[in-house]
Amino acid sequence: MSVHGLRRLTVLAAVAALSLPLGLTSAGATTAQHPVTAHRAAPVAAPFPGAYISPWGDAQIALGDEALAWMQREDITLETITPFAMDANRKGFSMPIGSTAGDGLDIRGRIFYPGGLRFHHAASGKTITLKPTYIRVMPTPSYAAGIEVDGVPVSDEVVIAESTYAEVMLGARPSLTGFRIKKAPFYITAEASRLVASITGGEAPPVGALFGTLTPNFDYIPTAPRS
Repeated sequence: MSVHGLRRLTVLAAVAALSLPLGLTSAGATTAQHPVTAHRAAPVAAPFPGAYISPWGDAQIALGDEALAWMQREDITLETITPFAMDANRKGFSMPIGSTAGDGLDIRGRIFYPGGLRFHHAASGKTITLKPTYIRVMPTPSYAAGIEVDGVPVSDEVVIAESTYAEVMLGARPSLTGFRIKKAPFYITAEASRLVASITGGEAPPVGALFGTLTPNFDYIPTAPRS
């Protein structure tokens, strides 16, 4: 197959993967928030038929200005959980995907990313941990995570921020080794805002504010880590 043909196939694969939820029932929708009593092992993605993504890759999150301003007002310190890595300017972070971490959609329409985030709220002394981490493609594109407070599980999955198919696919482009979706915006959900405010007793994150922009790189050929 020619390089041009490979590029075309990878772009079609990206579109198909993100369009897949439109033909599925609500069985794959986000489950209701509920308490859990024990830690759960991070799930390994079981590829959904026809929705294979990529055996290698990484993603970059650039945090939104409004989200950063809220964190500053609330004196919140953000830390990454390996293999997530904080940017040098602390205004974003990177997270890898791979064949041993989650290279396809699981049965609930999610791509699993190892690692996570910790938000420490100085005034309350509370630490909110977001782990495990998922990028969902159904029922809408979203960033979801399990929630722990001071090491105690609160929910096995909460949608933290969400986007739309139109905004995500606007930045879809072929790359030399696969495809890339550039700067897909994800906005803070009402569910996440209410939960954070109830935990900290402080100012709620602004609903609908830009949490960050996601730039995932899906590769079909191993490449050196991006800076």
